[in-house]
Amino acid sequence: MYQEHIIIRILTRIFDLILLSILWLLTSIPVVTLGAATAALYSVLLSAAEKKEGYIVRDYWKAFRRNFKQSTIVWLFLLFLGVCLWFDLMLVYTLPGILRQIGAVILGAVFIFYLMECIFVFPLIAKFENSTRNMLKNVLLIPASRLPYALLILFMTGAVIMVTFLNQMTIMTGAVIWSGIGVSALSYVNSLILVKMLAPYQ
Repeated sequence: MYQEHIIIRILTRIFDLILLSILWLLTSIPVVTLGAATAALYSVLLSAAEKKEGYIVRDYWKAFRRNFKQSTIVWLFLLFLGVCLWFDLMLVYTLPGILRQIGAVILGAVFIFYLMECIFVFPLIAKFENSTRNMLKNVLLIPASRLPYALLILFMTGAVIMVTFLNQMTIMTGAVIWSGIGVSALSYVNSLILVKMLAPYQ
């Protein structure tokens, strides 16, 4: 009986994650709404990680509407920065010798901070109410103060993305997994860690 209960819980969680992935994918299609979709995804998953689950579809849309303005502004800002970093990278590769190496090191350090913003800002928007400026600042301060949890999330997220882009086969397989359950599954695992990381700031 206990084993049947565990199996039902696992299957229910898998179904919930697939449903959330579909919702996230549909609401991310316009691209400009990707930030709001990610914040809504984390809003539902952080509640699930804290065992405060409600109605998935209703809670998702509620969070999507609530955080739309701030998360969209942040997403467009990050998208702009990402484009700038890409052009900077192209520029660095045109530099000669030692200048290219120095540029690559500086750009690598900037990219780490950029990655932290991309990974942590939407969970913080989902969890806390704050100004956009303070939110972007806290994305760096909070992970720095809870470094083991932050490094675990960064390593895990980076490793999964790297494995996805290993070769053509992993890209094709990854496209199927990411569109089906991958995004919500990774976000759920991140949420389990984020709950512990953010606990002192509740």
